[in-house]
Amino acid sequence: MKKLLLLFVFLPLFGSAQNINVQNIKANIDEVKLYLTAGEIKHQQEIKLTKGRNKLIFSGISAYADPESIQFRSDGSYSIVSVSTEMDFLAAESFNPRISVLKDSMEIMKDAYQENLDIIDSYNAEKDVMRVNRDLGGQSANLTVTQIKEAADYYRKRTLEINRKLSKLKKEQRRYNTKMENTRFQLVELNYFENQRSNQVIVLLDVAQSMNATTSLTYLVSDCGWAATYDLSAQDLKQQINLKYKAQVYNNTGNDWEGIKLILSTADAKLSASAPHLEPWYLSNFKRKRKVSNKLNYYEGDNNNNDDLRQEAISNVNLANQRVYDNYYNGDVSGAVQSERAFNSFKLRNSQDIGNQKAKIEMIEISELSTEFVIESSFSCPSDAKPYIVNVKEMNLDATFSHITVPKLNSSAFLMAHIVGWQDLELMPGKSNVYFGGKYVGVSEISTRNISDTLSLSFGRDDKVLVMRKLKKEFSVKKEVGNSRKDSYMYEVVVRNNRAVPIKIQVFDQIPISNSNDITVTADELSGSEKDVETGEVIWAMTISPSGVQSKELGYTVKYPKNMNVSVNRYRWRGTYKF
Repeated sequence: MKKLLLLFVFLPLFGSAQNINVQNIKANIDEVKLYLTAGEIKHQQEIKLTKGRNKLIFSGISAYADPESIQFRSDGSYSIVSVSTEMDFLAAESFNPRISVLKDSMEIMKDAYQENLDIIDSYNAEKDVMRVNRDLGGQSANLTVTQIKEAADYYRKRTLEINRKLSKLKKEQRRYNTKMENTRFQLVELNYFENQRSNQVIVLLDVAQSMNATTSLTYLVSDCGWAATYDLSAQDLKQQINLKYKAQVYNNTGNDWEGIKLILSTADAKLSASAPHLEPWYLSNFKRKRKVSNKLNYYEGDNNNNDDLRQEAISNVNLANQRVYDNYYNGDVSGAVQSERAFNSFKLRNSQDIGNQKAKIEMIEISELSTEFVIESSFSCPSDAKPYIVNVKEMNLDATFSHITVPKLNSSAFLMAHIVGWQDLELMPGKSNVYFGGKYVGVSEISTRNISDTLSLSFGRDDKVLVMRKLKKEFSVKKEVGNSRKDSYMYEVVVRNNRAVPIKIQVFDQIPISNSNDITVTADELSGSEKDVETGEVIWAMTISPSGVQSKELGYTVKYPKNMNVSVNRYRWRGTYKF
């Protein structure tokens, strides 16, 4: 009796524990904090939670979401039991209503196709009966000539009618086949895309009292990010320069971003939970060179940690894609022939998955202090692996201008703007479209790898500053002295300022350097400049008045044995047509 009573007491509790309030929630993206090569997605939902166990199923989550980064928050009193993810292979139809419309159209076409098949079978059956009757009639000897003629006329006319009907029906069947093939192809394509957001986040939580709660779901997702780009413009040398800070936003997550709040961040998306520690900080002799390559190294792919996660996500998406293909082609016996283009498309998808269209990642150096830019207006961006521009901020900057020229390589003078205190501008390395005097000049690079407090930006060629470098033949001679040869060269560099304001310009040239004990180089004329012993570089700093002209001379002598071939001139390789 006591055992029976004990069972009676615990049965209600057991039944109550199994009563779970399940809610399916379509998670709309409200905010994206976009890091350089990842993004933090945030969903905010108003949800009614009931007392006891609640199961919240958030659908429409990117297949490339990092399960370890998922965080669920809610106001009120609650206790999280578990957070997990799983793929919903039937979710595509709920995301895209067009899939349902196409499936309904497919069913209508299948019914019409089958009805035509039934009619074709009935006509073929009638032809079989007519064929049998015709043969039986031919075996009877009691038919008159008139009766035979009438029977032949009937068979001929009826056979013609049936053949015409069959031709028309077969033509309709071919048309249905084409329509069904196109519809299948569209269904496969749509499902392939939608399967990239067929992930679900499942949250189990216990609530002490029923309540209306504001919940927040956040997680990290790969294959998205941003890069800095700029518009740099100035009207003349006396006014401020205008700098428009922009970002190229990249989204290949499987989820379109529509009207979201966008935050751009230079922080590290994969922050460790462990306390940081300092590494040794070594300083080296960083000698700025006049000519520095701005090209940065590229590599394909994400880091190793993201690769494992992404490969698993791609496998799940490809499994869903295989099911779609099998459902609409291999498992369909309606009479339509398997589509060759759909099959080829499917093979291409498996070898180069939609979500596997990675952008190149550029290694850049940025400040250790992270920065965030909150974009004021709402932002929309489809998941199509293409860059979209968003305005970050606009600044007018005080700058000083100067020119540089290397007439030995290029007769143009290049205008440079120098900005003091650039560290406060929170700039990132990136390309800049340059405009001067209302005209497009070209593309330059903003490189923040600079330990000084002055940032120099190129404004391209200045056609109002003319530079000429020529050989003075009367002072350039070649002669033999004993067993040696002496080649002397004298060059004149002329700079003309056609602007209405004075300019400062640095002129770079060079003297060759000997790497042989048999060859000696002597500087004959430097026009007041000093030669860099290591590089042979010569720099003249000039201030030229409006409409003014200045000239400098560079002379040197090369001595070497007369039986030695020494080429003093330097040549460039260029392609040319061969006729």
